[in-house]
Amino acid sequence: MFDVSAVGFAVLDILGRPVTRIPEGGRADFIDEIRMTVAGTAAATAVDCAILGLKTRMVSTVGEDDMGDFMIAKMQKFGLNTDLVRRDGSVQTSSTILPVRPNGERPALHVPGTATTFRVAEADMTAALDANIIHIGGTGLLKAFDGAPTLDFIKRAKALGRVTTFDLIQANPETVALVEPLLPYIDHFVPSIDEASQMAGLSDPVEVARWFKARGVKNAILTLGGEGVYVDPEVGEPFHLPAHDIKVIDTTGCGDSFTAGIIVGLTKGWSLSESARFAGAVAAKVAMGLGSDGTLKSFDDTVEAMNTWPLKRAN
Repeated sequence: MFDVSAVGFAVLDILGRPVTRIPEGGRADFIDEIRMTVAGTAAATAVDCAILGLKTRMVSTVGEDDMGDFMIAKMQKFGLNTDLVRRDGSVQTSSTILPVRPNGERPALHVPGTATTFRVAEADMTAALDANIIHIGGTGLLKAFDGAPTLDFIKRAKALGRVTTFDLIQANPETVALVEPLLPYIDHFVPSIDEASQMAGLSDPVEVARWFKARGVKNAILTLGGEGVYVDPEVGEPFHLPAHDIKVIDTTGCGDSFTAGIIVGLTKGWSLSESARFAGAVAAKVAMGLGSDGTLKSFDDTVEAMNTWPLKRAN
């Protein structure tokens, strides 16, 4: 029924910019902008897929609280199917406060909340897998779903012939134990170079991509922040694409939006290089605004940006 089913981490982000300090005592600083957004390695990708025109299902858990109400209402406003967004009254909705610095960086204050209790119930399994592309996002924070439940889920996806995309969050060397069993079932692995390097124990993108491919990943797609993306594909030679030369407002959700761009390209049957070009424009659109959807408007608007916005010169 769906182009993509996004499974895993959903979080309410409360963002403010620009923040240069935390005021002393009970004093206040004035800033330009505050937003609340649907975010997370699964939910932000799902929102951006919906904005870009894909029929998208969200599979996650939120709390029985005002924040959960906001999350579901906002997802539905973007056109997401939320039938499989379950409610859990035992903990609050996963939430993050993000004071965004003038250069776009964003330290975080995070309550794990419902991210730790999320699982795909057996009764929801068939519906959760009813999409051409299955995106799993958030391994590392999904305490109840990480490990054997995720492995079982992705095995079922591949047994049904689904295309799988995968991203994680807050990776460290210990995350390897959770992710390594999944790697042979991942068609498109889209981590940041920072997180991928932490797992592989390597720093050079070429070596990092080889490390993951040697363990079963078909297409290793490493986002490099302002340096663009390095791709080691299943078929053909590895390649690097530069990022767009833009004024960065906020980097929140840029990696998630890049994954959405890859998913859109896959649904349209584009080559991986063309999909990565489009994904770079999606990420640029997000980086130019506050929050994980930024200034992203539509598929056509993003294609125009892809074809007209300047690229950074390679170092």
